[in-house]
Amino acid sequence: MKTYYILFTCCFISFIGFSQQLQLKKASPFTAVKWENNQPIVQFETKWYVLEKLDIYTTQEILDFCKLTYGKKWQKRFSEDLVEVLNKMDSSPNLTVNLILSNNDKKQSVIGTYTFNNRQKVLEFNNDHQKHKSKKVTISQAIEDIMEFQKILEERSSYVHLTDYNYKNAIALLKENVKKPKQEVDINYVTYELAKIMSAIGDRHSSVKNESFVDKEYPEYNLQFPFLIAPLDEKALALSINKEKYYKTNFPFIKSINNVLINQLIDSLVYKSKKAPKEAKFTKGVAEIQQYGKLHFINSLKLPKQIEIVFSDGIKDTTAIIQLQEKRFRYNSKLELKTYKNTNSIKEGNFNSISKTLKGNIGYISLPEMFSFDKIKGLESFIDSTFIRFKTTKALIIDVRFNPGGTRDLVQKFSNYLIPKTNTPWVANVAYLRTDLKNKIHSSMASRYLYPNNSSKFTTADKEAIKAFSKNFTVDKKFDTTKFSKPHYMVLKSGNTQYQKRIYILVNEKSFSAATVFTSAFKGLPNIKIVGVTTDGSSGNSKVIRLLHSNIRVKVSTMLSFQRNGKTLDGFGTKPDIYISEDKAQVLEGQDSQLIKLIEIIENRS
Repeated sequence: MKTYYILFTCCFISFIGFSQQLQLKKASPFTAVKWENNQPIVQFETKWYVLEKLDIYTTQEILDFCKLTYGKKWQKRFSEDLVEVLNKMDSSPNLTVNLILSNNDKKQSVIGTYTFNNRQKVLEFNNDHQKHKSKKVTISQAIEDIMEFQKILEERSSYVHLTDYNYKNAIALLKENVKKPKQEVDINYVTYELAKIMSAIGDRHSSVKNESFVDKEYPEYNLQFPFLIAPLDEKALALSINKEKYYKTNFPFIKSINNVLINQLIDSLVYKSKKAPKEAKFTKGVAEIQQYGKLHFINSLKLPKQIEIVFSDGIKDTTAIIQLQEKRFRYNSKLELKTYKNTNSIKEGNFNSISKTLKGNIGYISLPEMFSFDKIKGLESFIDSTFIRFKTTKALIIDVRFNPGGTRDLVQKFSNYLIPKTNTPWVANVAYLRTDLKNKIHSSMASRYLYPNNSSKFTTADKEAIKAFSKNFTVDKKFDTTKFSKPHYMVLKSGNTQYQKRIYILVNEKSFSAATVFTSAFKGLPNIKIVGVTTDGSSGNSKVIRLLHSNIRVKVSTMLSFQRNGKTLDGFGTKPDIYISEDKAQVLEGQDSQLIKLIEIIENRS
């Protein structure tokens, strides 16, 4: 038997020597992987085995590497990304691999083949297994996960150092509450309670999610009103499904639901946007109210059998009993839908919707998303050609309404044309990373064009600009800087050719993340005015961690991002220099009233 095994191994080594190098990035020799006592049980040719060894590595050597490299995702990486793991271990796999498998303590050596199809079966098995995971955890497991959540906040979160909210008391109360049933704890309950705590801290790039949640299993979750709710002048407008008329002809506004005023309902139940700027909070709030069943579900409230709504025209009221229905729709303005359509068109390489010349010889550039030049080929040169074409226009409008964010490539590109020579270099953003490695170069900051003041990326002129700016810069709220990196700066510069006329950046309460960074970066320049409604703010650098027992996904931002005025982007947004809000024509008819009013302002300045 020993002789046979030696001969087999020699033959195998010879075979491997001539084996084809694996070209696939995603592949596996197994069709499924399950776990027993944190050890992988692999499916090979329809049967389950303990994996003892894979090529030159013992299973434990690979697992140790995965744990060290991938943290809490080590099992996922081992099962779904085995090729990536082996490449990082400096062992590029061949198409075939020697596997030592055991079943009932009987070992055997077999030849496996890496295929993409096998890997997809592993992925499908994981997804199916995830869906059918238990919906509950034990009380002790729930408490361990809650404590892990607190540890994440204290060791990773940035905004926990700015908040006045007593999250420790909230966590202590939650631990007491999960003990009350004296039985297993619903994972959904833990998820939403942790989400409330995270939202109260104010980090709007954060989230807490149960990725195993299947809404169809909870009928009340999908119940909503038989009309659309749209924001207008801090009022909730009830519209028919086709958006062309009021739900109650002579009473357009919703005053209260079950005797609770709309603003009070948003304050008490819509926790996700609790710390958003006022306009964004209201807009997001009415969208959440639209999904009335979900709103009660995530707040662990029993859905009322009867729902009484008071509709108003501002003077007179009328009351109606409303039946919820299981349909999926929510209000999106015609302008927002058009913006979304333009986004998809641009991603496909069609740039026609980006720029045009408006009446009165006004240049107009629409940025529906903060695109990456690496992903959208040809976009950068198109923007350059647009500024050449707009050289003789009498003003320029840059529209970032409904822009959900993305990368900062466009910030850098537009600075070439927007920043006057007299204001370059321009310190546009200051940020701190939550880290214990203060002297490390953090790639997550560099990808946002943020560097410490001693960085080789900065010229002598850049460093002088940072020094001058820092003399008068103070953060709005003090925090423990020992828990953070040195301040990182985004410095913008003018290019060889500047746009010489007045520039207007048009924003609304749905301008988020990198779109609001774009807005705040150029605010304060003498040739630029911000127009519209306060942006939704927020600028994060998020990390994802999964809690051990419940597998709840915790996404937490590790960066504090400050505007030039010392206020964080989160919670404040960027206020316009010229305020123009939506009107009824824009909400009901899709007319771009904000743009029309801005054009009038520009023409009146001439």
